[in-house]
Parts: sequence; C-alpha cells; structure tokens
Amino acid sequence: MKLEISESIEVDTKKLIEEYGQLLTESSKQSIIKNNYKFKGDTKDSVIHQLQSQFSSVKVISKKGRYGGTSFELNGFLGLVKYERENKGGRPSLDWTNELLVIRELINQEVALGSSEKLYRGFTVNQLFEKMVGFNKYKIEAIAKEEVSIHRIFTISGKQKEDEFCLRDTVNNLVRNQKKIYTSLIEKELKKTNHKIDYLDSNGNKLDEETYEEYENFKAELASEIKAENEKIRDKRSKAYREGLNIKDLPKAKTVVEINGEVSLLVEEKFGFEFAYRLFTVLDEIQIDGKGDINKVRENFYNRIMKNANSSQSKHEKTQEINYSETAFYRLVHSGQYVSIMDTVFTKLIGIETKLIDKVEEDSEELQRHLDNVEEYMAEQQQEQEEEFYNQDIYFDVERILYELEHPLSEEECEERYLEMFSY
Repeated sequence: MKLEISESIEVDTKKLIEEYGQLLTESSKQSIIKNNYKFKGDTKDSVIHQLQSQFSSVKVISKKGRYGGTSFELNGFLGLVKYERENKGGRPSLDWTNELLVIRELINQEVALGSSEKLYRGFTVNQLFEKMVGFNKYKIEAIAKEEVSIHRIFTISGKQKEDEFCLRDTVNNLVRNQKKIYTSLIEKELKKTNHKIDYLDSNGNKLDEETYEEYENFKAELASEIKAENEKIRDKRSKAYREGLNIKDLPKAKTVVEINGEVSLLVEEKFGFEFAYRLFTVLDEIQIDGKGDINKVRENFYNRIMKNANSSQSKHEKTQEINYSETAFYRLVHSGQYVSIMDTVFTKLIGIETKLIDKVEEDSEELQRHLDNVEEYMAEQQQEQEEEFYNQDIYFDVERILYELEHPLSEEECEERYLEMFSY
C-alpha cells in the first residue's frame, strides 16, 4: 500500500508484512513469515532499525497472552528506503569488475589445463570459488584446530574437540554468506561460455540432467520439511518449559549436522547415492578486456567478512567473566574476542596481513542478509545451549523460583509436584 510523505499509520506484524512489505528487506519478511508472523532472534531489532530510517518516530507495542503480538505506531513517513539491488544487465549494482576479470582468467586456466591434461575431467563452481579465495574446507579445519589449541578461551574450557567443531562452524557461517555472491558471479560467467556439463553422483556414475534436477528438488524439500518440524519442536519445548512442565522426555530439535545426515540418508535411499554435483568443461577461451588482480579479490573478500564479523560482535554486550559452559561462539562474542579471533583465522586462510586493508563499498541488502543468517545461526547455537542446560540433572529457573515465592502452591499442588519429581 502506498504511503504519503508525513503520513502516520498503526499496524500489527501481519499487516506490516502483507500491506506495507515495501518498508522491509525481503530477508526480514521471509524470516517473519517462516515463523508464523512472530519475531525470532534479532529480527525485531532489525525491523525496528529499518522502520526508524523511514519514519520520524517508531513506537513498538508488545502484547502478551494468547491474543497478543507486536504492533507498530509509525509516525511521519519520510520516504521509502530501497533495500533491494538494482540490476543492470544482470549485474549487481556494486562494482565487481575486478572479480569478473579474475573469474574469466580462472576459466581460461581451466581451458588450458583441459587441452594439456589427458585425464582432465572439468571443474565445479565450488572449486573455482576456492581458487579465487585461496582456501578450502580442509584449510578451515586445520586452522580451527590450531586456534583452539593456542587460545586460552578454548584451552581452559576442556572441550577441545567440541570447540574445534564450533569454531569451524562459525567460520563457515561467515564464508557461506559471502560465497553466494561469488558463486552467482561464476555461474553467470559460465553461462556465457561454450561449455558442456556432466552430472555425476558420489559413486562417480554419470547422471542425466533430469535426475540431477530431481535430486536437487528432493534435497531442498527435505531440508525445508525438517527445518519446519524443528521449529515446531522448539516451540513445544519452550512452551512446556515456560509452563513449568517436565521437558526431559520431549523430542529434541535436530542440529545442523543431524539434518544434513538425515537428508543424505534419505537421498541415498531414493537415488542410491549420497550426493550429486556438476562438472563444467569450457571448450574455448573467452576474451578478457584487462587483467584481474586476485590479491585484490581476496583483500575485498576479507574486508567484507570482517565487516560482517564486526556487525555480529556489536549485537552482544561484553561480560566481566567468561562462562566456559557456553558454546565457543557465545564465549567469543560475550568476551569481546569474536572479531580478533575471526581476524586471525581469515588472515591465515587468505594469506594477508592482520589489518583491514581497504574500505569496500557498503551494500545494505547484503549486510542485512548476513545479519539474518547470523540470527538464524545464533538461534541454532542458543537452542543447542538450552538443550544442554535443560537436560542437566539439576538446573535453576530463577524467574520461576521468584514467581513461586510470590504465588505459593496449595497442598494438593505440592503433592503433585512431589510425585512428578520422583516419577523419572
């Protein structure tokens, strides 16, 4: 719905999304819709920030109870902030000229390799991305292991293997957000070339294109279904806990590793292989107008990673003491060491000096997408933290203790609570 300058409106969350969706980023809208028009993680803070940039004043009204929810009083419309990218000829609005030149050079290197190597089988988009940035998953694993072995925040916790996995996962989360941009650029350049695509499975067998597309669709649908079921499980456990019920026997939400494992098993049951992939063979060299600088590509990649790391760190207050029972991610952000550790990790991965080299252009939509990705990752981390906390033999719910001091139980309720306590 169109807004006039200086206009004021009052809307609930659903109306904001359905009638005034132009006020928010696409990623924020999808996050709210996915969670049944509720705010999860830091989505509310992100939405408030977006609205404040477009109205003179923003008032948030939160109502509790069964028919509660979040409404917004938005006064004095200032004008629309356009978050979406403006595409010109299929290219992003930021200047990616150097990255495109490097991609074309890497493609031409593959053409040269294919003409000289008899056993050459082609390359994947991921392999080309790894050549651009200069590292792969094995290098991430090695550096994560090294960092966990030398930093006190990890060594004193006594959870080295767990911390290695968590640090690796944290690094991959930062890479994943940026990787989508680079692989999209690679895909666009490959489409312009004279090439052929081979589809293969994890057993090395060739597939036809229809089977590969069926596999991709099946995998995406599975992941979506499992994720939706996870949300229901988390909501059920959270509701039961708030109501003071025993949650020990309730099903737990699956971790990312468990989801990936389940998807792989179901894929193998249906198709007879764990995964499939595409191999590109470019047949002719492509014309390059100018020479790209791969070091500059890596410097800009590092700078964008560190901007995102700083944004994540700024969302957490620094605590006086480190809680070593927390996961590695939360220990880092709460102790204020997240940015410095990520800086150390990525300078080693990319092979540059420990400093922010050059300023890079800001991209508000890319930054918002990153914050939403971090929000989802943090929700998963928090869930794992809560699962561990809830399943200890004894834990203390301070809010509930205070409530029960003010609202003493009757003798009948005390007897029921006593019986429940010893029922497991």
